Amino acid sequence: MRKVVDEVLKRYKAGWENFFVIALTGSVSVGKSTISQQLSDELKKSFPGLTTAIISVDSFIFSNEELKSRGIFSEKGFPKSYDLKALSAALFELKNGSNEIKIPVYSQAINNIAAGEFETIKKPKILIVEGVCAFRIDNYDLSIYVDADEKLIYQWFLKRTLSFIRNSKDDPNNFYYQFSKMPIPKIMPAINQTWEQTDLRNLTEFIEPMKKKADIVIHKTKGHRIDRIIIN
Repeated sequence: MRKVVDEVLKRYKAGWENFFVIALTGSVSVGKSTISQQLSDELKKSFPGLTTAIISVDSFIFSNEELKSRGIFSEKGFPKSYDLKALSAALFELKNGSNEIKIPVYSQAINNIAAGEFETIKKPKILIVEGVCAFRIDNYDLSIYVDADEKLIYQWFLKRTLSFIRNSKDDPNNFYYQFSKMPIPKIMPAINQTWEQTDLRNLTEFIEPMKKKADIVIHKTKGHRIDRIIIN
């Protein structure tokens, strides 16, 4: 990550003390959140007084109820399922003087926007916006694409999904609880259908084509190990 941190700092210092936005994208399950947190932590260590924050684009996905009313629930995660205008407006507020904003909270446990819950984001010097639609926001300063072989991404997707299911077995309010009482062979068709019809399609049609816009490509291999960093 040192190479990425150095490149971010170089570009940040070029517009000294200006509010700086990093857009970070990649497939579902490729490790965007982890990379974002690592980058945030390393930036703060590398530059005294540097403040960072992370916003997930999932905070701006339409609620399940709204998606159903629009007839696009089956395309949840696709660009059309996000309120990208609201996300860009929130970033505009920070860029133009607001010291903090409140954004919705997405709950993985209920697989939905948590009604009535908001998170306060205090204006940092560097903001990382991460998610499958991050390259579709307006006016970011640097773009990072997290890449990996499709077969590996599927394995990570499967591992993460099964982990969600296992961890939900004692929580009837959890979205995944319904699957925790079923044998794995019985739920595998539904898991694979989600991958093939939603996540893989989203990757090939909407996410991967954005890779050519990336200033930095972080390539991962087995074990989520970074094996290559390309700076454009």
